[in-house]
Amino acid sequence: MNYIRLVLVEPEGRINFGFILRLARNFNVSDICLVKPKFDLRDPEILEFAAGGVQALENCRICSELEECLKGIDISVCTTSKLGSEKDVLRQGVSVTALRYILPAAGGVALVFGRESVGLTREELSKCDIISTIPLRSDYNVMNLSHAIAIYLYELSRRKSLEEEGLTIGIKCDKNTYRAIIRLTKEIASLLSDEEAQTALKHMLARAMLTKPECSSLYKFFKKILHELRTMRSGEST
Repeated sequence: MNYIRLVLVEPEGRINFGFILRLARNFNVSDICLVKPKFDLRDPEILEFAAGGVQALENCRICSELEECLKGIDISVCTTSKLGSEKDVLRQGVSVTALRYILPAAGGVALVFGRESVGLTREELSKCDIISTIPLRSDYNVMNLSHAIAIYLYELSRRKSLEEEGLTIGIKCDKNTYRAIIRLTKEIASLLSDEEAQTALKHMLARAMLTKPECSSLYKFFKKILHELRTMRSGEST
């Protein structure tokens, strides 16, 4: 099944949220998760600006942490207007237009948007599989939240499978093997005290469109590395 979960972290604007509800109905988004919203979802101003999208409120739930909103999702995309320097591994993002070629055609995708005032924190960005941005040809690249969401939802509404696009790459990696690989890289990074490398690997693998044979090889490879590291650490402690 192909579906989108819209995740809003500490949204602040009532009018913006009203417009977002309209967009949810426009693009058939039936899963909206809010982390600590700064308003009552039934505020009269929200209902007014939601117009025909007010029924999307039935699809909203409130959570206290971002992790709760990411449960059950196959891949998560954190959005930001601030791309990092060449030394900032975390903020190496992909264009919104590239997402439809990267994301799987089937499965759940979480689109994560931050506060209107300051966006997402670095800690929040680190929880996502992919970082994305909307490239603008101006010196002011901070868009209104509802406008940014409209662009992302439109681009993802055009998402097709690689086969449909004529870009078949073989049998796709299954999500359980993929998640197992990510867990292994996390354990390896923890043993080596290298969180930055794990972030880079997670983002790279999420964008890689891995095939089943590639995933199988990577899983065995990282498992061997983890085993060797644990053996070395065990030897050092005796």
